Amino acid sequence: MNFFNTNKEDENRKRLQNLVNQTKLVDEPDCWRKSTFAIGGLTEIGFSKHNPNLLLVISSQGRGLIDCQNSELIERDNDTNWDWINSYELTSHGIGVLSNEIIFVSGLHGGGLPLMNKNGDGLLYMATEWPIIDIIFEPNFKSIYKQNEAKECFRIFHDYELITYGFSYDGETFIIATSSEINIYRNKKNGS
Repeated sequence: MNFFNTNKEDENRKRLQNLVNQTKLVDEPDCWRKSTFAIGGLTEIGFSKHNPNLLLVISSQGRGLIDCQNSELIERDNDTNWDWINSYELTSHGIGVLSNEIIFVSGLHGGGLPLMNKNGDGLLYMATEWPIIDIIFEPNFKSIYKQNEAKECFRIFHDYELITYGFSYDGETFIIATSSEINIYRNKKNGS
């Protein structure tokens, strides 16, 4: 007895790939500005809830703090004794101006960041060409699953490796991180 209908699976995969192919393949979506940081051995990242412009970055060399509004590294801590991270609760102690904050992190050990902001911009993970991963930016409550809206969405990531992705808590920034780099996108509408 065959429990799986491979013809239906192939049809569905082709339908989904057709929707992905209708999106605009771009480096950055309209109204967003991208900056990239090279970081070797990246394992987790997390946005501050109290200062959503600040991104804690954890790598095999310790922790860093990126000011996403100015696209600059503002703090660095090479402490690798790892007593500042809890991989089960997915939290880390901040550094520098965030030294009194416990930050929720997302990365190799799990966790997640917000996938939508208050303006209805969303990020969607697709793997119709596995092992290649696509991240689709869906602006203003648009959905790639609606045939007439797929052309208004943006394919902004198309690669084999992904550690984590998501929005800051104020929704003005989102990131896509691999083990070797962080792509930071800032909303240009607010003068960023």
